[in-house]
Amino acid sequence: MSGLFKAISRQRSTIDMAGVGREAITTQFTKGRLDTSGAYKHLSPVEENLLADFWEKLLADFDKPLSKVASDPIVRPIECDDEAEIAKAKEIGESAPFEVFEGCMFNQTVKDRCRELGIVSEQEDGLMVPKYEKQIKDDTLRSAMWSVVREDHPDVLMLRFLRARKWDVEKAYRMAIAALKWRIQENVEEIIWYGDIYNDASLMWKGVSYAHGKDKLGQPIIWSGSCLHHQKDQSYPQLKRYLIWMMETLRQLLTPPIERVCLIMDLTDHSNANMDWPFVKTFLKFLEAYYPECLGICIVYNGPWWFSGVWKLISPLLDPVVASKVQFAQKPEGLLKFIDEKQLLQSRGGKNAYKFSYVKPDPEENKLMFDAESRASASKKLEDLQEQFIQATIDWTDAKEAGDDDKFAQASSRRMELSDQVKAAAQEKDKYTRARNFYTRAGILVNGSVDWSKLQSPE
Repeated sequence: MSGLFKAISRQRSTIDMAGVGREAITTQFTKGRLDTSGAYKHLSPVEENLLADFWEKLLADFDKPLSKVASDPIVRPIECDDEAEIAKAKEIGESAPFEVFEGCMFNQTVKDRCRELGIVSEQEDGLMVPKYEKQIKDDTLRSAMWSVVREDHPDVLMLRFLRARKWDVEKAYRMAIAALKWRIQENVEEIIWYGDIYNDASLMWKGVSYAHGKDKLGQPIIWSGSCLHHQKDQSYPQLKRYLIWMMETLRQLLTPPIERVCLIMDLTDHSNANMDWPFVKTFLKFLEAYYPECLGICIVYNGPWWFSGVWKLISPLLDPVVASKVQFAQKPEGLLKFIDEKQLLQSRGGKNAYKFSYVKPDPEENKLMFDAESRASASKKLEDLQEQFIQATIDWTDAKEAGDDDKFAQASSRRMELSDQVKAAAQEKDKYTRARNFYTRAGILVNGSVDWSKLQSPE
């Protein structure tokens, strides 16, 4: 074992890490066995060594301003022209207000709709969520990194970028830095703070996209019905905000070894009127550049005859690994290859009677967020544990460099213990820094645990 790390170093330039132990998507479902290779707590010695290399690079830049750390933004797929879409939104807004869906008006937020319905908090002049307080302490990489980790295990996040760049440490690192810079630019922490309160009301009430149930591998199912979406119904900035909120909310539903979702693009009753290229390009960009390795499988269901032409336009925009996860199903039998009858919606040939209905906010549901003293206490506890985790990581990377297998193993075990503690402390702080949402109101998500039976009807 003494020469293990040197041997690994010699091997890693010749080993195609992306191809090692990867089962085809359909094979995983046929066998009912999730492929966990390269995932948290399922690393080979080679992969663990590369993860340590990633952390070494991160720690070397830890206290630098994030803007001074080199990054490689992904230029594929083609980015949506934000400025042009915002200009279009202003033009449409001039004709507002107009009804979009069952009383929801163009660009009306959930907060606006709640006030209209008489849902008003007693806190601070009727505010259901306190005014945002910046949660990122300074402009360093250290602060930015912890803001993106949030309630994840730190290694889970790093491994997403490593897998996305086929275990090329330099490429994965520069990709991760680009994603951190994007989060700061888009004020993701503020979106998390306010939650669905500031989302477009029609998007939430219609249930354009929602999570419900799990596939045969245990991955949460995201139902996305394209026939409910019309580009004119909301401005592009609102749609982008909704997409970021959805991505960040879905992260709460993932617990190792479940690190990905099952996305069903339901094209039932889809028409050309439902096509929204700015949204498609933005979604693909998010999926590849900012939330890598979050998609387990994408099932395109019940597509019209002409959709094959659309797919020919979309597929070149996708990373080949992402494209390989796309499956097609025209009938319920196709869905049942991936989803058990009890989990599949009755409307799509299964036995689950659930039908989406938006659970409106409770006016007092965010009382804890007004407790600044408890938030400060939770933040302090989390920061202390984060520092302990970093010190254990330094011990771990030092042992790797020294070739000391015993110390490396001991430091690795200590990191795992602290990672669990960091995650638990982050979940506690989350109560004071994230507005409640549909999934917490419905009782599906409670203290980090997910229970889909809360919204599933018996046979």
